[in-house]
Amino acid sequence: MKTKNLIAILAALPILAGLVGCKSDDQPEAKPAKEILMVLGGDVIQYRASETGPTTEVSIKADCRWTVELDRGNFGDDLSVSPRQGNGNGTLVITSDQNTTPGLLREATITLVSDGGLRQKVTVRQTGGDDALNLSNTSFSFAAVTTEAQLLTITSNTSWQILAPSGVNWLHFSRTSSSDGSGPVEISVDNAVSDAVRTAAVAVTYGSGKSVQFEVSQEGITNVNLRVQTEDIRWSYEPNEDMIRVESNAEWHAYIPSSATWLRFEGPQATDEHSLTGVGNGEFRIMCEENNTSRDRLSAVVIIAGTKNPQQAVVVVEQKSSAPVATTNVGELYSMYVSSNSAEFRYSFVADEEVADYGLVYSASNKMPTTNDNVVKVGEKGTSRSVLGVIEGLQENSTYYVRAYVHSANGGYVYSPNVVTIITSSSQHEPGESDNPDPTLAPRR
Repeated sequence: MKTKNLIAILAALPILAGLVGCKSDDQPEAKPAKEILMVLGGDVIQYRASETGPTTEVSIKADCRWTVELDRGNFGDDLSVSPRQGNGNGTLVITSDQNTTPGLLREATITLVSDGGLRQKVTVRQTGGDDALNLSNTSFSFAAVTTEAQLLTITSNTSWQILAPSGVNWLHFSRTSSSDGSGPVEISVDNAVSDAVRTAAVAVTYGSGKSVQFEVSQEGITNVNLRVQTEDIRWSYEPNEDMIRVESNAEWHAYIPSSATWLRFEGPQATDEHSLTGVGNGEFRIMCEENNTSRDRLSAVVIIAGTKNPQQAVVVVEQKSSAPVATTNVGELYSMYVSSNSAEFRYSFVADEEVADYGLVYSASNKMPTTNDNVVKVGEKGTSRSVLGVIEGLQENSTYYVRAYVHSANGGYVYSPNVVTIITSSSQHEPGESDNPDPTLAPRR
């Protein structure tokens, strides 16, 4: 009897195991030791922000049926899992799109649940997206004369802004910023104003201080034309002004020499008193101060268009003085005495303005000596005076030609009307003999 009961009990064990296998967590005492539901390779899966497609396959070890519960968290529709159920061992394939939101960490939960209530959780995390921006083109080229815009497409996961270089006013954009990161931009340029190619490097800033660049270039015009309609300008000594008219198909620049402080430009085109810029046909004003000196003034306005093959035009500007031209008169030169190695002379001069300097010039060969020969400067400045000058270091028994000179205030040289010829004596003369062999020369005083 005992043997039969034992057999019956042993025979009933498989049936009992089949009835209680894969039970709920609420009755843990009913679970048999052989039930298995495991996730192999860890319970956390990490994604990079830019990663897409299936991850490394997630292996499942089980001896019962199981289903998948998916909590997408902040992944939304960017996350999918397959299959959603299985029986026994299996493999999960998890797919995610890129995380394009800067700094956003995404997290979702995948839970495997057996028919008997066993649960295994897998956490999926994806790092926040990096700041990213893409340009459809990094180089744009335009003809010298153009009316068609070119399209730049900017794709980004963050806001961006276009920064054109400072001073580039010939380049235009249909939009220069975006708050959502996307959008087309039309690029246009003004017609070229020079024969040289012009370029601009444009920066697009985005995210936290990042930037990319693209370049815009434009061909120069083929031929530069420049013509000045205004003739040379001649003014009286009073303050004056005039208009200079320019015809051109390009940008041009006008200059006044820095030495002409009495001239100046006026008007919105002037960058300063001595320089000015214009484009195409135009005109500009030039002015002068009163000329209260005794000399006429002369300068010019230089106009240049183009750089590769520049064209130039010049307008001469002249202003008369307010007083007669200063004059300097030099009187006749007299020899006072001549020795073996020196000679003394006297002359006088009269000048309307203070002179620079005055003295004697002499030569042993040039019968009409100038300041290019030997010069003895006697004095400086003054307007009228009598001059006594001495030449020393002469050679004995030699002939010299001597003239007086005055260096006038206007930079010119005025000479005495006569040239004095002298012959130095010999050092062997007896005392009391005449040191001047020419009896026609005036005696020493």
